[in-house]
Amino acid sequence: MGDRIKTVLNTFFKYIDLTSEKSARGISLLALAMMLLVTIAVVCKNLHITFNWGLQVNRQIFGVFILFAGAYAMLTDRHIRVEILHIRLSPRWKYYAGLVDLAAFLFLFGIIIWQSGESALASIDIRQLTQGTPKIPLYTIKSFIPLVSILILLQGISSFFRKKKPGDML
Repeated sequence: MGDRIKTVLNTFFKYIDLTSEKSARGISLLALAMMLLVTIAVVCKNLHITFNWGLQVNRQIFGVFILFAGAYAMLTDRHIRVEILHIRLSPRWKYYAGLVDLAAFLFLFGIIIWQSGESALASIDIRQLTQGTPKIPLYTIKSFIPLVSILILLQGISSFFRKKKPGDML
């Protein structure tokens, strides 16, 4: 029974890793869209043409880009961390510190998912739009926040169990 659970979890974590990688690769194309919008905005400004909506759209694209970048950073272990104390710990204490980190991570992302989910549902309910002209749907970006936060949460769990095996560390 234990081997079956390990197999199921490993398969699940592989799908999470694959989802993070594939979505990040696809979303990376948004960098081109952001560069194009900024270029058009600069040209329009020099030609005295109004292009205010381009920067609003650019901010929303950047928000989505950063959300998926968080999951990819978690997958590739390239997120920022402070290891002043951690590097001095024995392997056993590093494992226990990792458990504390995981508990704090789960708590934090649980709150983020809960609060951003409520905010997204309220935004969808009123069909919230951005301020200024033109009115761009804000509920779309607000809907991405809880969805991608779930991906980041699952990726964090996957990364923890992929890197820290209790039997190997104790």
